[in-house]
Amino acid sequence: DFSKSLLIIGKQIKQIENLVNEFSDFARMPKPILKDNNLVSLIKDNIKLSNELDNKIIIDFKTDKPDMLMNSDSEQLSRVFFNLIKNSIESILDKKKNDANFIGKIDISINENVEKINFIIIDNGLGFGKFADNIKNILNPYVTTKKKGTGLGLSIVNKIINDHNGKINFVSLENGAKIEIIFAK
Repeated sequence: DFSKSLLIIGKQIKQIENLVNEFSDFARMPKPILKDNNLVSLIKDNIKLSNELDNKIIIDFKTDKPDMLMNSDSEQLSRVFFNLIKNSIESILDKKKNDANFIGKIDISINENVEKINFIIIDNGLGFGKFADNIKNILNPYVTTKKKGTGLGLSIVNKIINDHNGKINFVSLENGAKIEIIFAK
């Protein structure tokens, strides 16, 4: 009993630590430090990192160019890409609880033209659930679809995207979700 209690306390402390870190990140988002970064490399790095969460989920990445430079803060954009991919993975894992044979898939693409850079992520997870009808509410602080979520991840993502002259759109799909980020050039 004592060992089990210690384990539970340890997990609770870790959850509180994560919560405090997210609150402090949200409260003092630093100004972006801008320089030319290759978005294709940033996305590939975050896909590799995300594969560690569940390597059975198929992540397909497409781009029309091997290099796509954008004046940006690489650390902040990495946070955006990782958060969105992680959310997709968690949504797929939640869906998988009801169907062990379910095959999770995430399609990611980034394209560029003279006016903008388009980043799109589509997954076949649970989707936006109760927020499907009022999708913009998902960006509000402390709003979450997860049992253990803080509701700060997408608020931070939105702030970073705004700081990078971009906008984010959420689209409910019949089987999953689509998120599109448009960065003006």
